Amino acid sequence: MAFLKGLDTVLRNLNKEIKETEGRSLVGMLKAVAMIRQEMNDKPPLIPWDTGNLAGSWFAYPLNMPIGPAVIFGFSANYAVFVHEMIGAHFQKPGAGPKFLQSPIRRNKDRVLQIIA
Repeated sequence: MAFLKGLDTVLRNLNKEIKETEGRSLVGMLKAVAMIRQEMNDKPPLIPWDTGNLAGSWFAYPLNMPIGPAVIFGFSANYAVFVHEMIGAHFQKPGAGPKFLQSPIRRNKDRVLQIIA
């Protein structure tokens, strides 16, 4: 995550609040991740179209950790981080832009926590 400017801070703060959420469940976390993914299709900045398969490389991997449930999610395409950070780039898809993963997480922080709880 070193290449994603700002996303590490957003996720660190969100993870701190998630750990403090009583009654959190893996099902709730997966629902929150699904909501974040849907937001990337519905509200700008949208996931850019590409000649590869960026949107199709989405994954959400549930884990049961000693400290509680967790979900690792993101894009597995090896170029995803570069597209995510292309500030000022012109994308062909209307509404597409950089920070397409970071923006819905930041925009929906309270909603994510509510879904998880």
